[in-house]
This record gives sequence, C-alpha cells and structure tokens, in this order.
Amino acid sequence: MEKKVLNEMFENLLHIGNKANHWNPKMREYIYGSSNGVHVINLIKTVSKLAIVKAELAELAKQGKKVLFVSTKLQAREAFAKLAVDTGNFYVNEKWVPGLLTNLKTMRARISTYISLIKESNSGALDVLPKKEKATKLLELEKLDRAFKGLKEMKKLPDVIFVVDAAYEIQAVKEANSLKLPVYAMASTNSNPDLLTNLIPANTNSVKSIEYIAQELKSVVKSSAAPSNKWNFKKFEDKKAPAKKTVAKKEEVKKVEVKTETKKEEK
Repeated sequence: MEKKVLNEMFENLLHIGNKANHWNPKMREYIYGSSNGVHVINLIKTVSKLAIVKAELAELAKQGKKVLFVSTKLQAREAFAKLAVDTGNFYVNEKWVPGLLTNLKTMRARISTYISLIKESNSGALDVLPKKEKATKLLELEKLDRAFKGLKEMKKLPDVIFVVDAAYEIQAVKEANSLKLPVYAMASTNSNPDLLTNLIPANTNSVKSIEYIAQELKSVVKSSAAPSNKWNFKKFEDKKAPAKKTVAKKEEVKKVEVKTETKKEEK
C-alpha cells in the first residue's frame, strides 16, 4: 500500500522542493537530496506526516473544532476554497488582512459591512443610487469580497489554522502563534517547522500537489455544520440571461418550422 501511495505522490509532484540555495536548515530531516539545484522532499516522511496530520485534524473535527484554511497563493486558491466550502469550514484565499486574527472585533465590523453591501447589491438597492455613489459602493464590495468572502459565518476565532505554504503565509502563522492557536501547514523546504503544530512536507508550488493534499484532507476536516450560501455576492450575475435563452428557443422553433416547410415543398 505504501508503495502505491508513494507512486501517487510522485506522480502528483509532491517530491519537488525549493531551490537548494533557498531553504531552511530546520527542514533538513524532510529532504532526501537535491537534483539540478532543487531539493527533493523525502516522500516516506511525507506519507508519515500526512497520516499524523490527518489523524490530529480528524480528532479536532470530532470535537466540533472549526478550521480556517489560508491559501492566498495563486496555485492553492481554488482547491482549498472548495475544500473549506465542502466541509463547512472557513477560508481566506485572495488576501490576508493584517490583524484578521489579532484584531477580530474590528474585522467582524468589516464583515458586517460586507454582508450589508451584499444584501443591498442582491436586492437592487444599489441600482437606485446616483452612479458615482453606486460605483463607490461596488468598489468597496469587491474589495471586501476579496478579503472576507470565506469568513461570512465566522463569529469568533477559528479553533485551528491550516496554511498552504508556511513560508508564504508567514503573517497568518505569526498571528496564530501569538494567540496560541494550533497551526498546521503544507510546508516546502524553505519553511520553519518550529512555528507549526505539525506539517506536511510537500511541494507548495504545484497545483497537482496542492489538489492532492486538499483531497486527502477532505474526509477528516468535515464540520458537523453544513456550509452556508446565505449571503453570496452575485458579482457576475447577468439578469438578462433568461431572456437570451428564450430568444434562442424561439430561433430554434423557427428553424424547425422552416425545415418542415422545405420538406413539404420537396414533396
């Protein structure tokens, strides 16, 4: 079984670390060697650490703990946002706002403003405003959406933080450390393991590697609370779309009628 798992990890590029001259010596135990100036992660260690992290997260989930997934790196945005939504947890996948954890009271006020703007946008209340005022509010809404779209239901501090790339998300890691929150991470060879509760040594630059880990975590971090879509910012909704479908159907009917008439004439 372990050989099969190792092959899967290799195929999904989990073994590729950072450049050998851009590393943290504290990650030495997770490095197998180097090739062409790039560190190679020891996948046997990855298998072992993944099993441990999954067990620990599963136990926290059983206790009803909520996870905040932080994945602002472009390669990780989609996979971990989907993981959070599917499992009823929280996420930040575009912009980490400084003080998100350490200044939660202010952040909650900003989230309340965000939800109010979503309500106004979806109800059409913004459409009656002067153009300049409407544009200003929409810009504010898009800005807040980037920062808080995965946090609408977060009323208090999360119980656990999981970051994709511990080095890249160092600000989130430090804030969690200051509040003594458990921090788990996908960590490449340039990370500092001393800042983490536990880690999964793996390639943090590959979409395939990140999606593999997200899929592995899905079954163990599922929250008892169902994900909510109560307040979604319908930024790209096209209200004229149904009309276009109707027109298309009418055109199809006309084509059928024309074909029928042509067949009659041929007869």
